Amino acid sequence: MEKILNEILGTLKEHSKRFDSIDHEFADVKNRLGNVEDRIDKVDNRLENVENRIDKVDSRLENVDNRLGVVENRLGVVENSIERLSEQIENNATEFRSHFKHIETKLEQHEETFHIISDTLKGTKIDIEHLSKKSGVHETEINQLKKRIHS
Repeated sequence: MEKILNEILGTLKEHSKRFDSIDHEFADVKNRLGNVEDRIDKVDNRLENVENRIDKVDSRLENVDNRLGVVENRLGVVENSIERLSEQIENNATEFRSHFKHIETKLEQHEETFHIISDTLKGTKIDIEHLSKKSGVHETEINQLKKRIHS
């Protein structure tokens, strides 16, 4: 019996050693798992930081998109203004051409009038010279008649 007890005790010691070995291996596994968990936590923290940065980038991109939308709207307004100004310029050019034609027509009429007046003045000047010569002749004749009457 003692032998059996010693065998059982030996078997128990072996099992105890195995359990100690298994406990030691479990402790190593736990230690390794703890290290793995720490590394996973660090990776999680890094991923959270990356996600935060991505969120910030997304926010910035939204702001850029909004600002681009505002710029596009303003460009649309500018394009409309330019189109209106272009149309006004074309209308003004047409109106100015019409006014210039009207002014040229009036100028031609005035030029014709000035030529007529100039011709009339030349004719009048010739008539005045002719009448002046005649009046000189008449005065001379009158003076001669006066001298004859007085003599």
